[in-house]
Amino acid sequence: MSINSIGLNGALLLGAQSLGVQQQAIETIGNNISNVNTPGYARQRADIVTDTQDGQGGEIDMGSTVSSIESLRSPLLDSLVQQSLGDQGYADNQASLTATVQTSLGEQLESSSTTSGSTSTATVTGSGPVQDALSNFFSALQSLASTPSDGTARQVVVSDAQTLATAINGAYSRVQQTQSGIASDASSVVTQINQLSQSIASLNQQITQTEAASGSTANDLRDSREADLETLSGLVNVTASTQSNGSVTVALADAPSVVLVSGPDSNGQGTTESLSVTYNANASTPLTVSASKSGALGTDIPSSGSLGADLNVANNVIGSPGSSGGAGLLGNLDDFATALMSQVNTQNAAGYDLNGNKGGTIFTGTGAANLAVNASVVSDPSLIAAGDGSGPLDGSNALAMSQLQSSSSITPAFQTMVANLGQTVSAAASNQTTQDQVTKQLQTQQDSVSGVSIDEEMTNLINFQNAYAASARFITTISSLYSTLTSIPAD
Repeated sequence: MSINSIGLNGALLLGAQSLGVQQQAIETIGNNISNVNTPGYARQRADIVTDTQDGQGGEIDMGSTVSSIESLRSPLLDSLVQQSLGDQGYADNQASLTATVQTSLGEQLESSSTTSGSTSTATVTGSGPVQDALSNFFSALQSLASTPSDGTARQVVVSDAQTLATAINGAYSRVQQTQSGIASDASSVVTQINQLSQSIASLNQQITQTEAASGSTANDLRDSREADLETLSGLVNVTASTQSNGSVTVALADAPSVVLVSGPDSNGQGTTESLSVTYNANASTPLTVSASKSGALGTDIPSSGSLGADLNVANNVIGSPGSSGGAGLLGNLDDFATALMSQVNTQNAAGYDLNGNKGGTIFTGTGAANLAVNASVVSDPSLIAAGDGSGPLDGSNALAMSQLQSSSSITPAFQTMVANLGQTVSAAASNQTTQDQVTKQLQTQQDSVSGVSIDEEMTNLINFQNAYAASARFITTISSLYSTLTSIPAD
């Protein structure tokens, strides 16, 4: 196509249009560079296409034009990143919470092995307020068996029994306080979820209105919405579906009928359903989530995001009291305390005290929370039934009570509980490491599509800068032709 087909006026228009195209592309690059560190920003590109007009001889090329400013995103990668952020939010929070639970229990196990010839023997030893108090209590009973008439030995048994009861009370209280703290965290997370839902609904309204009015894509608003969606995904596992009008519908992945955002409405707020949490320390499921329209959700729903980790640790790792079903750590502590109380009391009742009377109860209470030493025994240690009734120097029943330490439902049961918690903490830490790596890889892939590369932007900037300079030179040349044409004398 020769320039004569459009004339000098058309050529000037073509040059001016080219200047505008290159300027718009340069401005887009500048916007990318300025947002290189903006969370959720996707790099933009000026889509330059050939501009044509209809002429007498057919289609006439009129240079180029910017058809749109495109936001470079991969819907598939965005969706995978959102899902992975939910898994990461769960893994990070679970690792932190289980470690906190372990600290609140305050008990540790150490394993050592000894080798004699070809035989290797593994030994497990424990430390902590409860395990130390258990060891001291049963050791005091063993000492009492050797000197059953010694008032000091009896007083040591009473004192160590009180220390043991207090240690068990303290462990139970600390774990339940941790559960209460997790419930507070869940409430805070739910507040963030509701705020993000409202923000996404509001952005839906802005996007649909802007795009309907301008006919172009509201890239910056969509970026803000995507950032909110990714933040929301880290808190709770959701699915986001884009509608034909540009809005998104957001629902819980575990309960699709619970729709947090269902697009814009006439009020500009979006149709949202809010979440709330309920905590009851004595319930079989202490921590539950409800939706404002759908009511209480099922057990362990949601199952991912940091809110899912709150539910899992509160309901499964810590669990409920023995009186409410006895799941998790609290139930195990109640079972252990009940077994300790029952077996020690039963054995004490089988013997005779220093006065020759049948033994009574040493421990009172209904579980780990209120385990205590019988006030009568505290005031009169002679009531401990150390003997079998054959005489004041007999300590066989105290010895039998000391041997209860190895009962499967007392010390071994407590150490198994501590070991299981340790395995839970270790597994959570391993899962956190794995999930962090998976999320990082997906985000790297996402950045390869949507992220801003300064090197790439600077290369593009040079290209468009050169094109701008060439367009300006083209206009200068056409202007020179005008001058030449107008300086020719008329015949």
